[in-house]
Amino acid sequence: MRGTLKFIAGRVVEFILTALLVSFFTFAAFSVIPGDSARVMLGPDATEEQVNELREDLGLNRPLIEQYTSWLKGAFTGDLGESVSFSRPVGELIASRLPVTLGISVISLILVILASFPLAAVCSRHPGGKADNAVSLTGHILFAIPPFALSVILILFCSNVLGLYSVGRYASPSENFGRYITSLLLPSLCIALPKIAMTFKFLRSSMIEYSGSDFVRTSKSHGLTDLQILLRHIIPNSAVSSITVISLVLSDIMGGSIVVEQVFNLPGIGRLLLSAISRRDFPLLSGIVLYLAIMTVALYFISDITASLIDPRIRDGRGQTS
Repeated sequence: MRGTLKFIAGRVVEFILTALLVSFFTFAAFSVIPGDSARVMLGPDATEEQVNELREDLGLNRPLIEQYTSWLKGAFTGDLGESVSFSRPVGELIASRLPVTLGISVISLILVILASFPLAAVCSRHPGGKADNAVSLTGHILFAIPPFALSVILILFCSNVLGLYSVGRYASPSENFGRYITSLLLPSLCIALPKIAMTFKFLRSSMIEYSGSDFVRTSKSHGLTDLQILLRHIIPNSAVSSITVISLVLSDIMGGSIVVEQVFNLPGIGRLLLSAISRRDFPLLSGIVLYLAIMTVALYFISDITASLIDPRIRDGRGQTS
């Protein structure tokens, strides 16, 4: 128990330090990019005196470290400043777009888990068989198609051929939860398909490796069926690797939603980020990148802790047996 608490405490310290470093480099990077937030707010007709006055009010004339310290204090209280282009608090803007991005991420992850685990379990039982070759080939094709191209293909097929989908028909969860889910299914599928291929390949290799282990042969000699061995031994022993790859997939899903939201005309954080870039809205850019960075670091932190609870060897020797 003491070792577990020490491991978790170390990971918490790493998480905080990483988040602070990411936030500083993010803020510093956007501070040195050419472009004047004050001039963007006032418009091209503003005089130099008006621009300088606004820069003074916003604290843009202060040293970088002072600006960062002030911004960090606000971030801890949820105050990330005000968007230059939308004239609204950054935290409020991110919160309003969060249901779309989180919804796509959750649905995509569910699709990945529901598809990749059964496919890997079936194909690992007969490596090189017809089913294994067919699924592997399909996975290679899906993995090679960029998300935006896959989005366009599925939109054309579902809209023009099947007549089942219309781009832009989004409803918020508070307005119509059923329509909210259905409007995110196709975008989530576009993100999930390549990730299913990647996760399937990883899990298939892991399950094939464990299928040839001594404990599997011992279990067979004790009369256990293939299904019992799969459920009791192979899948549990693949759990740590599965957690790691799923955390990687989820962080990749969050990044992939930026492109897909644009293609499907969905009001998510991805579209908000692209809008902030095009308008040089540095307060909004800093807030979004900080949110995405912290979410990614948090995913790795959670996967580390979960894996260590399942396999104590990770706490003691990074998963290596002595």
